[in-house]
Amino acid sequence: MALYDYGNTRLRARISNFFSVGTLESFSDLTSIDSLISTLSKTHYKNSIEISLTYAHGYGCITEALRRETIDIRQNLKRFYDPGIWEKIKIVFLRVDLQNMKAIIRGICHEARIDTIINSLSPLGTIDEQLLFRIAKSKNITEAIDRIAVFKLDFASVLLEQKSSEKSNSSSEIERILERWYFNKMSSIFTGNDENTTQLRKLIAIEADIINLNLLLRFVNAPSSPELKNHPIDYFIIDSGNFKRSQIIQLSKENSVEKVITRLGSSHYHNYLMGALSCYRENGLLSEFENKLRVYALKWLALLPKLNPFGIGVPMGYVALKKSEIRNIRWIANSIYSGFEPEYIKENIEKVA
Repeated sequence: MALYDYGNTRLRARISNFFSVGTLESFSDLTSIDSLISTLSKTHYKNSIEISLTYAHGYGCITEALRRETIDIRQNLKRFYDPGIWEKIKIVFLRVDLQNMKAIIRGICHEARIDTIINSLSPLGTIDEQLLFRIAKSKNITEAIDRIAVFKLDFASVLLEQKSSEKSNSSSEIERILERWYFNKMSSIFTGNDENTTQLRKLIAIEADIINLNLLLRFVNAPSSPELKNHPIDYFIIDSGNFKRSQIIQLSKENSVEKVITRLGSSHYHNYLMGALSCYRENGLLSEFENKLRVYALKWLALLPKLNPFGIGVPMGYVALKKSEIRNIRWIANSIYSGFEPEYIKENIEKVA
C-alpha cells in the first residue's frame, strides 16, 4: 500500500477543498453567469477559469473551464502515482471509454450531427480524443467498426465478430455487446482477494446492478417497447452484479413498477428506489430511479477514501466526488443561464452527504 501514499495524500488534500452543499447552494443565488465566473475565480477553479477567459466568455467560459477540470482528473492521477499504480487506477476510466463509444454508435445509427456526437463525449476516458473524433465521423456503423479495428481498440474483436455475423447492427444490439465485453474484461482483471481488488469488484457489481435494475424497470413498465419486445429479458441481463439472473427474471413477471420496488425491499438500493417511487408516481419517468441509483453509487464511492485510506479507494473516491462537483457547477451555470429560480436550482443539486 506504500506506493499509494504520496498520491493519496495529495488527493485527500484536494477532497477537503471540494465545495460543500452550502457553498454550492450559495452559487445558486447568483444572478448572472459573470458573477458565477467571478466567484469561481476565487476558488480552486481559479486556473481553469483564468485560462478559459483568454478565449471564451460567459457560459462558454464555464463550459471550457469544466472541460479542463475534467481532463485534469486523469492527468493529476497519472502525475501523482508511479506507472505501475497508475495502470491499476486507470481501470476506473474504462467505463468512460465504453460510454463514449456507445454515444458514438448511437449517434451514427440515429444520423446525429457530428458536433452533437462530439459534444456528448467525455474527455475523462483513456482513448485519445482525436481517435474518438475520427470514429465519430464515420458514415455508418460498418465504417466505424473498421476504424475501431484499425486503431486496435480493446473491444475491436467483438465488434468485428458482430459485423461478420448475420445479427442486427442496431445501436441497441452493439451497445449490448459492448456492455458484455466490458464486464467480461473486468471479471478477468479483478482476480485475487486483496483490499484494492475487492473494492474494484464491488464497484463493478454496483455498475452491473444499476444496469440490470434499470433494464428490469423498463421491461416491466413497457415490455412492448422496440428495444425489448424482440428478446426475453435474460438476453440483456449482465451477470456480474449482486442479483441472480433467476431473481431478475422472476421480478420481470410483475405487472407494475411499484410491485418490483416493493419486492426489492431487502436490497441495498431499496431506500433509494423508494425515494424515486414517489416522484415516479407523479410524473411516470423511469429516469427518477436511474438518478437515485447513480446517487447510491456516488455515495458508496465517496466513503472509500475512509474505508480504504491506504489503497485505491482514495483515487476512486476522488474521481467520483470531483465528477459530482463538476456536474453540480454545470447544473448551476446552466440553470442561472436559463433563468431558473434559486430554490429550484438548490433542490436539484447532487448531494453526497
